[in-house]
Amino acid sequence: MEKLHAIDREYRHLERTIAALQWDQETYLPPEGVEERAEQLALLEGIAHRRLTEPETGKLLAEAGSSAENPRGDASLPALERDFLRVMRRRYDRAVKLPPDFVTASARAEGLSQAAWAAARQNNDFAAFLPHLRTMIGIARAKAEYWGFGSGSSTRYDGLLDIYEPGMGEAEIGVLFAVLRNRLAALLKKIQGCTPPDTSFLKQSFPIEQQAAFNQKLMDYIGFNRRRGRLDTSAHPFTITLGSDDIRITTRYFPHNLLSGLFSVIHESGHALYEMGFPPELRGACLADGASMAIHESQSRFWENVIGRSRPFWDGLFPLLQNFFPEQFAGVSAGHWYRAVNEVKPSLIRVDADEVSYSLHVILRFELEQQLIAGALEPEELPAAWREKTKEYLGIEIDASSPRSDADGVLQDIHWSMGSFGYFPSYVLGNLYGLQFTRKLRQDIPAFDNLIAAGNFGQIHTWLKDTIYRWGCRLEPAELLQKVTGEPLRVEPFLEYIEGKYGELYH
Repeated sequence: MEKLHAIDREYRHLERTIAALQWDQETYLPPEGVEERAEQLALLEGIAHRRLTEPETGKLLAEAGSSAENPRGDASLPALERDFLRVMRRRYDRAVKLPPDFVTASARAEGLSQAAWAAARQNNDFAAFLPHLRTMIGIARAKAEYWGFGSGSSTRYDGLLDIYEPGMGEAEIGVLFAVLRNRLAALLKKIQGCTPPDTSFLKQSFPIEQQAAFNQKLMDYIGFNRRRGRLDTSAHPFTITLGSDDIRITTRYFPHNLLSGLFSVIHESGHALYEMGFPPELRGACLADGASMAIHESQSRFWENVIGRSRPFWDGLFPLLQNFFPEQFAGVSAGHWYRAVNEVKPSLIRVDADEVSYSLHVILRFELEQQLIAGALEPEELPAAWREKTKEYLGIEIDASSPRSDADGVLQDIHWSMGSFGYFPSYVLGNLYGLQFTRKLRQDIPAFDNLIAAGNFGQIHTWLKDTIYRWGCRLEPAELLQKVTGEPLRVEPFLEYIEGKYGELYH
């Protein structure tokens, strides 16, 4: 066990070193440094892969009693060690099936693809990104096949989903999403027949320097420890962990869109708080990780929406925001602001979407990437398919000749440039997990709204640490949900929250 922990620590250090180079690439790397950075990442990915897949690792796992059939190993071991073995076995079994040359080539391709995506997005040039997209789709398909998906009852897309949401396949997700799509579309149609809130005061100029200064105060307000993390800017907001005490988040700023940068910071802070909340006994080990990407998204969406778009939150925080933008918010009340930031108005950009239409953005991507991986949709057909589904699900017509038709459409997200096919469903599944957790949290802390209004998040942080963060990835997502709430995954808590909140807002 000591030797396995040593291998895990080395692998973890290599992962975090790779993450540091990736963070730098997304934030400060000069454009001319991209190709050499891709080579550096390929080298390190290869070293990390070799370290994890050495014959010694498999031999040690076997000696600890861990096998594919019994991943948790010898029953006499402490529970923490058995959970460690389960996660190590899963990592080892996945990694050992990937040829070393494939791993380094994939890492190199990913580095070049991300840089090509950023340039293509800036230039509204899908054609420039298309060769890289083809490469990343090919890599994703190959990974699934190496892992044994794509034959029998499983699909290649199931294999990619298993990276992010273990135990859940596309058929099960499809059933959940069908219910959501129908109920949310019906709610959206009702709301579009109602009088919208006044949002005219949001259409002013908000200097980026003041936005950035407010967001630092915002992070302090909700309990982000800036001695253990920092905020920077990037083309697409993200959170990345470089160490147990080094969790970085990014946002992006637009002078005429205050909400984009602000809510991205709350969302990414939710991810960071989860990473910062793992207990000491898990630090530095593979167990110090989220149970799944959907569980991770449950935390970011909880902070962004359940708290960050709530009336109590802005009753407490709006006066501070007014201090930063006194001219823009002269005569604007906290209630006026609350209604404006919860305006339901379908837009092109997923990360700026309201709570009602957000899931429709994700379902659109889920269906498109299913088709891409299955070969039912060719990569060059993607922009047209994107425009068609955007019109069908969101009621928005994209003019193909518009100077931002691709930048605000098919190129708006970084995920496919990274080969992260199967990631998108995590956002909606995170909404579902998050609202089930919230129900339990409200039962345990009846003063939830009053604490938020007072800017007192101590009890909420403690509850999250004691019920969710403490487990890291010791439990599978379904096990964690059952342990916390006593229920399996359901759509009703989320739909009741959405229909209740927006039914009240729109009368």
